[in-house]
Amino acid sequence: MEQKAKTMSTFAHLPFEVTAAAEKPAQMGLVTLETDLTIETEMRHFLSGAPGHNDASGVALLHTRIACDDQVTAENLSLMEGRFADALALFPKDYTFEVIGYGCTSASLVIGEARVQQIIQSNADVVHVTTPLTAAKRGLAALNVARIGYLAPYISEISHQMCDEFGAAGFAVSAAATFGEGRDSVVGCITPASILQSIGALVDRDPQLEAVFVSCTSLKCAPIIAHAERQFGIPVVSSNSAIAWDMARLAGVPVSATGKGSLFHCE
Repeated sequence: MEQKAKTMSTFAHLPFEVTAAAEKPAQMGLVTLETDLTIETEMRHFLSGAPGHNDASGVALLHTRIACDDQVTAENLSLMEGRFADALALFPKDYTFEVIGYGCTSASLVIGEARVQQIIQSNADVVHVTTPLTAAKRGLAALNVARIGYLAPYISEISHQMCDEFGAAGFAVSAAATFGEGRDSVVGCITPASILQSIGALVDRDPQLEAVFVSCTSLKCAPIIAHAERQFGIPVVSSNSAIAWDMARLAGVPVSATGKGSLFHCE
């Protein structure tokens, strides 16, 4: 008859150390849409290359998800205003963030950038708050451009409002295009090649463009930004590149600019 192996009844207690506060990486948080298939992967790319690191280990980026409808309409986007508290409550308790980003360009417009900041600061211990819309305007200003192209997946209702917002911020949107897709789950599957081709269509419409902004955190722009800039000779900023750049800047974390576009050469 087979004998059972004996199980240890006691465990050795081993010493350990905890990371000192001064040695911790930058503490960042990201509120991601329930339907977003893209932003988390792209943030790792755009935040890579902090001093001494080849990946994004120079920052501690914690994620939470906020409930949202897959159909992108102004009405559905506005409903997220009442869902922030539940999403932010899923972050670790007693955790201090240097910056929290809200990963939705269009909802930042519909709800209002100031309102998003107010809600997040009321529900989390955080120094800075940013959104892709806020970050894009800061980034385009840092690039010192005024005449821009605008590419988005949204239905016209959202796209018109977004172009008006950039106009009010001092940017002339002289060429605009949309994929006309209202489902975020589909937007996340649009190929980088389609995005690159569409940027080219905007440049063809207005050869005097100084930059192109590609709006929506679900669009997979990281693989083509550097290529697009080489091909068309102007800066290309996406929602994800903008918010990553702004979060790193606000947290005081220098990251590598290699392969990420002109924006990452700006302060």
